[in-house]
Amino acid sequence: MTVVAEGASGTEALEVRAASARWLEAVSTGDAQSVVAFYAPDGAFLPPNAPLARGRAAVQAVWLSLIAAPGLRLRWTPSSIDVSRAADMAYEIGTYEMAMDGPAGRIEDDGKYVVVWRKSDDGWKVAADIFNSSRPS
Repeated sequence: MTVVAEGASGTEALEVRAASARWLEAVSTGDAQSVVAFYAPDGAFLPPNAPLARGRAAVQAVWLSLIAAPGLRLRWTPSSIDVSRAADMAYEIGTYEMAMDGPAGRIEDDGKYVVVWRKSDDGWKVAADIFNSSRPS
């Protein structure tokens, strides 16, 4: 269930939800450049067990590696989207499911994520993206 405020911030929350859905669709195409277009130029990607990637070139390198994983299946579902009073920043909290083929067989994971969105002249862009597993290590 998405938390959506009344008025302008409710409209903005719906726009963020739509941007998140388009971003997931871009991931399903396997085109890292399309995926990275959703990030702000100075956006950050903080995947688990890897260094921080800041800026589109660094973020694209991480996504290229992820998208190249054999049999990748990635899905996320927003559970809440909250928009700042100024309607120029928002954060999305949700859950994800990911699976890929590894050297020892199928690897499956599920967990939670936070995406911070920043409104720009080009619409809503990802300022920061972090996720982590809900499974025991």
